[in-house]
Amino acid sequence: MTSVSYTVSPNWTAGSDKSGASRNKNPNDPNMLTTGAYGSAFELMLDSHANSDGSTTETLTYKSYDGKTNGTFSATAETGTGADLSSAYQSLLATLQANGEMDDKTAAQLDDAMGQLDTKSAGGSTDATISGGGLLVQAGGPVYFNGISAYQNQFVDALVNELSTRLNLDAKA
Repeated sequence: MTSVSYTVSPNWTAGSDKSGASRNKNPNDPNMLTTGAYGSAFELMLDSHANSDGSTTETLTYKSYDGKTNGTFSATAETGTGADLSSAYQSLLATLQANGEMDDKTAAQLDDAMGQLDTKSAGGSTDATISGGGLLVQAGGPVYFNGISAYQNQFVDALVNELSTRLNLDAKA
Protein backbone atom coordinates (compact mmCIF):
# COMPACT_ATOMS: atom_id res chain seq x y z
CA MET A 1 0.00 0.00 0.00
CA THR A 2 2.03 2.97 1.20
CA SER A 3 5.14 3.69 3.17
CA VAL A 4 6.73 7.07 3.85
CA SER A 5 10.12 7.71 5.42
CA TYR A 6 11.47 11.18 5.85
CA THR A 7 14.27 12.91 7.72
CA VAL A 8 13.20 16.06 9.51
CA SER A 9 15.69 18.93 9.48
CA PRO A 10 17.38 19.87 12.76
CA ASN A 11 15.43 22.41 14.80
CA TRP A 12 18.16 25.00 14.70
CA THR A 13 20.01 26.75 11.92
CA ALA A 14 22.95 29.09 12.12
CA GLY A 15 20.79 31.81 10.54
CA SER A 16 18.37 31.93 13.46
CA ASP A 17 20.98 32.30 16.21
CA LYS A 18 24.57 32.93 15.26
CA SER A 19 25.87 32.27 18.79
CA GLY A 20 23.92 29.03 19.25
CA ALA A 21 22.97 30.19 22.76
CA SER A 22 19.27 29.48 22.35
CA ARG A 23 19.67 26.23 20.42
CA ASN A 24 16.67 23.89 21.11
CA LYS A 25 15.22 26.43 23.57
CA ASN A 26 12.58 28.32 21.59
CA PRO A 27 9.67 26.23 20.27
CA ASN A 28 8.45 29.28 18.33
CA ASP A 29 11.68 29.50 16.35
CA PRO A 30 10.56 29.44 12.70
CA ASN A 31 13.53 27.18 11.99
CA MET A 32 12.29 24.53 14.40
CA LEU A 33 10.70 21.63 12.60
CA THR A 34 8.92 18.73 14.19
CA THR A 35 7.16 15.65 12.95
CA GLY A 36 4.15 16.57 15.06
CA ALA A 37 4.01 13.05 16.47
CA TYR A 38 6.64 11.03 18.20
CA GLY A 39 6.91 7.61 19.71
CA SER A 40 6.13 4.30 18.14
CA ALA A 41 2.68 2.81 17.63
CA PHE A 42 1.13 0.07 15.53
CA GLU A 43 -2.19 -1.55 14.74
CA LEU A 44 -2.98 -5.00 13.34
CA MET A 45 -6.58 -5.34 12.18
CA LEU A 46 -8.45 -8.41 10.91
CA ASP A 47 -11.48 -8.05 8.64
CA SER A 48 -13.23 -11.39 8.19
CA HIS A 49 -15.63 -11.39 5.22
CA ALA A 50 -18.05 -14.20 4.31
CA ASN A 51 -18.39 -14.61 0.53
CA SER A 52 -21.60 -15.60 -1.28
CA ASP A 53 -20.12 -19.01 -2.20
CA GLY A 54 -19.65 -19.89 1.48
CA SER A 55 -15.91 -19.24 1.54
CA THR A 56 -14.24 -16.62 3.71
CA THR A 57 -11.78 -13.87 2.85
CA GLU A 58 -9.53 -12.70 5.66
CA THR A 59 -7.85 -9.30 5.30
CA LEU A 60 -5.06 -8.31 7.69
CA THR A 61 -4.01 -4.65 7.78
CA TYR A 62 -0.85 -3.51 9.53
CA LYS A 63 -0.23 0.17 10.22
CA SER A 64 2.71 1.65 12.07
CA TYR A 65 4.30 4.99 12.82
CA ASP A 66 7.74 5.48 14.28
CA GLY A 67 9.15 8.94 14.81
CA LYS A 68 11.11 11.37 16.90
CA THR A 69 10.43 15.05 17.49
CA ASN A 70 13.28 15.82 15.13
CA GLY A 71 15.19 13.40 12.99
CA THR A 72 13.53 10.59 11.11
CA PHE A 73 9.99 9.31 10.91
CA SER A 74 8.41 6.46 9.03
CA ALA A 75 4.78 5.57 8.43
CA THR A 76 3.63 2.27 6.93
CA ALA A 77 0.31 0.70 5.99
CA GLU A 78 0.19 -2.72 4.32
CA THR A 79 -2.49 -5.34 3.72
CA GLY A 80 -2.45 -9.11 3.25
CA THR A 81 -5.42 -11.21 2.11
CA GLY A 82 -6.06 -14.94 2.29
CA ALA A 83 -8.67 -17.66 2.71
CA ASP A 84 -7.80 -17.98 6.41
CA LEU A 85 -5.88 -16.09 9.09
CA SER A 86 -2.66 -17.98 8.42
CA SER A 87 -2.61 -17.32 4.67
CA ALA A 88 -3.53 -13.64 5.21
CA TYR A 89 -0.60 -13.37 7.62
CA GLN A 90 1.79 -14.98 5.12
CA SER A 91 0.54 -12.56 2.45
CA LEU A 92 1.12 -9.58 4.78
CA LEU A 93 4.64 -10.77 5.65
CA ALA A 94 5.47 -11.24 1.95
CA THR A 95 4.26 -7.71 1.15
CA LEU A 96 6.26 -6.15 3.99
CA GLN A 97 9.40 -8.04 2.91
CA ALA A 98 8.92 -7.18 -0.77
CA ASN A 99 8.67 -3.49 0.11
CA GLY A 100 11.68 -3.55 2.44
CA GLU A 101 9.55 -2.73 5.48
CA MET A 102 10.36 -5.85 7.52
CA ASP A 103 12.94 -5.54 10.28
CA ASP A 104 13.47 -7.28 13.62
CA LYS A 105 11.25 -4.79 15.47
CA THR A 106 8.38 -5.20 12.99
CA ALA A 107 8.73 -9.00 13.05
CA ALA A 108 8.61 -9.06 16.87
CA GLN A 109 5.63 -6.68 16.92
CA LEU A 110 3.72 -8.77 14.39
CA ASP A 111 4.56 -12.06 16.06
CA ASP A 112 3.25 -10.84 19.41
CA ALA A 113 0.19 -9.11 17.88
CA MET A 114 -0.72 -12.20 15.81
CA GLY A 115 -0.85 -14.33 18.97
CA GLN A 116 -3.22 -11.82 20.57
CA LEU A 117 -5.25 -11.39 17.37
CA ASP A 118 -5.69 -15.15 16.95
CA THR A 119 -7.20 -15.35 20.45
CA LYS A 120 -9.27 -12.16 20.16
CA SER A 121 -10.71 -13.16 16.76
CA ALA A 122 -11.42 -16.77 17.81
CA GLY A 123 -8.98 -18.14 15.24
CA GLY A 124 -9.94 -15.62 12.56
CA SER A 125 -13.72 -16.08 12.71
CA THR A 126 -14.56 -12.52 13.86
CA ASP A 127 -13.17 -9.05 13.20
CA ALA A 128 -10.60 -7.88 15.73
CA THR A 129 -7.95 -5.21 16.22
CA ILE A 130 -4.76 -5.23 18.27
CA SER A 131 -2.76 -2.06 18.83
CA GLY A 132 0.18 -1.08 20.94
CA GLY A 133 3.00 1.28 21.61
CA GLY A 134 2.87 4.90 22.62
CA LEU A 135 2.38 8.01 20.57
CA LEU A 136 2.46 11.67 21.57
CA VAL A 137 0.74 13.91 19.05
CA GLN A 138 1.21 17.66 18.98
CA ALA A 139 -1.92 19.76 18.71
CA GLY A 140 -2.71 20.18 15.04
CA GLY A 141 -1.05 16.92 14.04
CA PRO A 142 1.95 16.50 11.78
CA VAL A 143 3.18 19.53 9.91
CA TYR A 144 3.35 19.36 6.14
CA PHE A 145 6.81 18.60 4.89
CA ASN A 146 8.59 19.92 1.86
CA GLY A 147 10.00 17.08 -0.17
CA ILE A 148 7.09 14.67 0.13
CA SER A 149 3.90 14.86 -1.87
CA ALA A 150 0.53 16.14 -0.64
CA TYR A 151 -0.71 12.54 -0.86
CA GLN A 152 2.12 11.33 1.39
CA ASN A 153 1.49 14.19 3.83
CA GLN A 154 -2.20 13.21 3.97
CA PHE A 155 -1.24 9.57 4.46
CA VAL A 156 1.01 10.40 7.44
CA ASP A 157 -1.66 12.64 8.97
CA ALA A 158 -4.38 9.99 8.58
CA LEU A 159 -2.16 7.21 9.94
CA VAL A 160 -1.10 9.21 13.01
CA ASN A 161 -4.70 10.25 13.73
CA GLU A 162 -5.97 6.68 13.40
CA LEU A 163 -3.25 5.18 15.58
CA SER A 164 -3.62 7.80 18.31
CA THR A 165 -7.41 7.30 18.29
CA ARG A 166 -6.99 3.51 18.46
CA LEU A 167 -4.51 3.77 21.35
CA ASN A 168 -6.93 6.09 23.21
CA LEU A 169 -9.81 3.63 22.67
CA ASP A 170 -7.68 0.72 23.87
CA ALA A 171 -6.61 2.68 26.94
CA LYS A 172 -10.26 3.29 27.88
CA ALA A 173 -11.34 -0.31 27.26
